[in-house]
Amino acid sequence: MRPRTGNRPKNHCVSGEAALSKSVLISPFLSALALLSLAVCVLGVAETAVAGAAVPAFSVARWIAPPEGTFTNGPLPLIRKDFTVDEAPRKATLRVIGLGDYDPRVNGTRLAETGMNQPWSQYEETLYYRDYDITELVQPGENAVGIMLFNSFWDNHAPGDDRYYKIGPQRTAEEPLLLIAEIILESKDGTIQRIGSDESWRITPGPIVFSHIFAGEDYDARRELPGWDAPGFDDSAWSTVRVAEAPASELLPQHWPPIAEIKRYQPAVIDVERGVDAVFEFPQNTAAQVHTRITGGEPGSVIRFKGGEHVKDGRLHGHYIVWWEVTTDGNPIDHRWLSFYLGMQFVEVTGAAPAGHPNPQGLPVLESMELVQVRTGMDEVGSFTSSSEVYNGTHHIIDQAMQANAHHVMTDCPHREKLGWLEQTYLMARSFQYRYDTAAWFNKILRDIRDAQLPSGRVLTVAPSYPTFREGFHYTVEWGAAAVILPWRQYEWTGDLHVLRDNLDMMRQFTADVGNEARDGLAPAGLGDWYDYGHGNPPGPSHFTPQNLSATATWALCARILEKTTAALGLHAESAEYRALHAQIAADFQRHFRNPETGKIQHNGSPQAGTAMALYADLVPEEDRAMLVEEIIADLEARDGQQTPGDIGHVYFIRILAAAGHSDILHRVYAREGTGSYGGILAKGLTAMPETWDAIMDGRQSLNHCMLGHVMEWFYGYVAGIRQAPGSIGWKEVLIAPNPGDLTHAEAEVMTPSGKITSRWKREDGRFTLHTEIPAGVSATAILPSGQQRTLSPGTHRIVDPISANEAPHQ
Repeated sequence: MRPRTGNRPKNHCVSGEAALSKSVLISPFLSALALLSLAVCVLGVAETAVAGAAVPAFSVARWIAPPEGTFTNGPLPLIRKDFTVDEAPRKATLRVIGLGDYDPRVNGTRLAETGMNQPWSQYEETLYYRDYDITELVQPGENAVGIMLFNSFWDNHAPGDDRYYKIGPQRTAEEPLLLIAEIILESKDGTIQRIGSDESWRITPGPIVFSHIFAGEDYDARRELPGWDAPGFDDSAWSTVRVAEAPASELLPQHWPPIAEIKRYQPAVIDVERGVDAVFEFPQNTAAQVHTRITGGEPGSVIRFKGGEHVKDGRLHGHYIVWWEVTTDGNPIDHRWLSFYLGMQFVEVTGAAPAGHPNPQGLPVLESMELVQVRTGMDEVGSFTSSSEVYNGTHHIIDQAMQANAHHVMTDCPHREKLGWLEQTYLMARSFQYRYDTAAWFNKILRDIRDAQLPSGRVLTVAPSYPTFREGFHYTVEWGAAAVILPWRQYEWTGDLHVLRDNLDMMRQFTADVGNEARDGLAPAGLGDWYDYGHGNPPGPSHFTPQNLSATATWALCARILEKTTAALGLHAESAEYRALHAQIAADFQRHFRNPETGKIQHNGSPQAGTAMALYADLVPEEDRAMLVEEIIADLEARDGQQTPGDIGHVYFIRILAAAGHSDILHRVYAREGTGSYGGILAKGLTAMPETWDAIMDGRQSLNHCMLGHVMEWFYGYVAGIRQAPGSIGWKEVLIAPNPGDLTHAEAEVMTPSGKITSRWKREDGRFTLHTEIPAGVSATAILPSGQQRTLSPGTHRIVDPISANEAPHQ
């Protein structure tokens, strides 16, 4: 049973703490002397710090909610509390959980870059709190804390008014709005004062009159209360909050970067000749908040904005257009969304005149509008560029889609879904790892998957698991396998054994559940190689690859990973059991899908995905491997280089060809510029990776998905040539093995867990010149296009390979 936090009596005694930022249980082995030294305390009264002891989070705080029957629809609440301190503290912290979401302020200063601060999680299992350093804001005398609450996935009803809403029953909560907060003040002499949320905190409606995670956020400037979050504000007309029952969830500190502002975009085009007041086009399709500056107009004037990805015949077009409103008060308005973000590139405005344009009706004037890009604030760790504009453009659109979908979870798309569809987490893991410091973020995602796992061991398609879907959208092996494959990808990259220990039970249970559901040795079919391409049918579940083939290959890969995981943890008998399980799955796979005469793998028109998955999962005899690789290549040649794999099979297609020494083939595939290629997507002018290979512009298909962006890992690992040696863990053994193809130069750098690695090469005057940098403690080997190999010591190196510029590079 998880400990319950909150609803403690106001005179509850707490111990001191040595570190304010961590919450652990007080040791039961404190000495009698130490126990006697604990100061008796009440709410807001000082306590004496005891070395080595720690106080549970929110030790004197209580969960609070709006009064019964209020804030059920309409304006969202403002909550405030005045507090007094005798002297400036040595350290001051505000700790908050705000459900659904919240925006915190102290003495009139916002503490976060956005109002999206409550992480999406499997709320009934885990709630995350965030600590804000307010040391520089707290002053001797009167102070105030103010918190705005909003809706989010915590309580997510259908919005009505024809607003966009993701289909499927969503999560609801008995308490739609909840808050727990504490102010922790450490004085210069080490005593600690705590001020916790309780029934003395005050509440009133604020200027956000509508808030919905899918449908937008409306703002009414007439409802602004200047100074509400500063000391000295008269809140006597406000209501008193209600003390609420504590959720049974485990409370944990947020350990990954919060949502951050990344970049601001100005409109590239303002079109006022389209039958609406204005259509703004921005240079980038991105996940953003909208920031507007408005002047003029009468109080009560309503400006409606619509955001989306498509424009057709001068109007926004699509099936997931989102609208929001600003109501003016007659004064200048400078407003940015607080709790909402949207994936978009176009904004249509009705009810305001763009600055500098005719305004015969005397409408409010839209002085400016910006898209403020927001995402999880992970640091960039990798960069890539080459002599190919197609490759550089491809890197850009994939990276933009990755950024747009890096939120509290790895989302599917930043407009229609905002859900953590799980297949991308492991299939795109290496691509993300080459570009960003994902370690803490992936650990959070793994916690979501553990929390969402069913008692049977099954993992559904989405985690956290909010909506209820049907059939393959509810459960598909290739999605749930994130429970096994993502921990291994995280361990491979970081070398952190804790990842395997923390997730081992989840990995075992998922793999066992697939076995329980298997029939005649085959895993259950689901969506399969989603959005495979080239069969002439609309995108959807796989056509070329039998869906139970890809499911069974994924199950086998899970068994193989558990074999390696248990071995890494020293569980050698168990490792042997998983090795036997893999052998049995392989035998059943061959019985069903391998032609005994030709050795080829069954498919429905293209072998590229299914055969690559069989090869990657070690499901075919060793003597068949070369022949099967050649079959994939022959299919590519017959299709003039057109790749056919979709969401699931594409990464295995890349890895199998690259590992078999056929990056030359991949160069030909990814240099293409026709329909169904990255180059074709760029030719349509798209600025982020779309959902479909041919970039369908029907208003239903997303133009901001990262799910087909797996070539990113090939750019870094094979074109630039920075990758781990086979079997390496944590970047201790490295290959610098560029595959130039027809390129004249490329360069990349990656800050790995072992340090920064660079590869910069060019082909010029009949020579291949490689510059590389290897960090200390890393064993590295350079493999040059001629086949020459060099052992590289830590440091910088310049190597010249005397090959002809026309010579086919060694793979």
